[in-house]
Amino acid sequence: MTQQHSSLAFRWALRLHPAAYRAEHEAELTAIYAEATQDASPLDRLREALDVAGHGLRRRTGLGSDRMAGQVLAQAAPLAVAVATGSFMAGLLWLFAPGVRTLPASSPTNVLSLANTGLTPLLWLAALAAVWTGRWTVARALVVPAMVLCLADVLLAAFASSGFHNTPSIAVIRLAVPLLTGAVVLTAPRDLLGSSLSQRRTIMGTTALAAVLVSGVQLVDMYYPFTLGVLSVTGPLWAGVLWAGVLAIALLFGTRNRLTVAGVAVAVLPTTLQVTVQLTPAGVVVLLLVLLSSTVPFLRARRRHFQSTPPSAA
Repeated sequence: MTQQHSSLAFRWALRLHPAAYRAEHEAELTAIYAEATQDASPLDRLREALDVAGHGLRRRTGLGSDRMAGQVLAQAAPLAVAVATGSFMAGLLWLFAPGVRTLPASSPTNVLSLANTGLTPLLWLAALAAVWTGRWTVARALVVPAMVLCLADVLLAAFASSGFHNTPSIAVIRLAVPLLTGAVVLTAPRDLLGSSLSQRRTIMGTTALAAVLVSGVQLVDMYYPFTLGVLSVTGPLWAGVLWAGVLAIALLFGTRNRLTVAGVAVAVLPTTLQVTVQLTPAGVVVLLLVLLSSTVPFLRARRRHFQSTPPSAA
């Protein structure tokens, strides 16, 4: 790639910004890009142009670091990776549990599906390690192939002997967690992402909690399938119910920061969607728990605001 092509990519990246913002900050963005790409390789120039393009898309969609939505996504991104990592690591139980695996390694499709089941958790684990160390560029780069593998796994399952048996909603549920998690991680403003000691503790606890909850549901589904009744076909479905209960407790008795509350809700949204997408009775309960427990901290914050505001002089 030549420098002319890099400049063309940068010009296209500038066009992604809102017109008013571009008119006011184009000179500043151009100077920053020129300084960052001085004596840089073509690949580095392209990466800087992509960063400018991402900044423009966040400004256009209201997901910038100065907007509420962007700040909520920054709170949710590390927790979303932790939830996905714990859930997919728990999925390895299905791969290694004796006498439980239902896909025989007798066809190329099944072999690819089994390999995918083992590789996807490793990618999420590597992404979590990158988040832990504050290397968000690496984390985002790892989340993309993890999402692609999850999509491939759904397609492979459609061709496998077990398939989905004319139940496309199962495919939707299986795609919801990785795709929504990836969207949260990829759209969070980079300048708000970091790695502090308190955040690391939260990430560790969230990952362990996700692994325990999903492992428990899968163990019941493996060895006591009739306990879950008709819901056994979706497996981790009841993990969403458990997550909703944990979320309700955390929001009701935990932090009073509205951004953190909203971030936690967004982080567990993909998992709770597994229940609410079908609007089963359990899904209605989950939806009500999430809504009610998310409302209480906002009401508390509003009450504190009025209590701390001195009455105006008559």
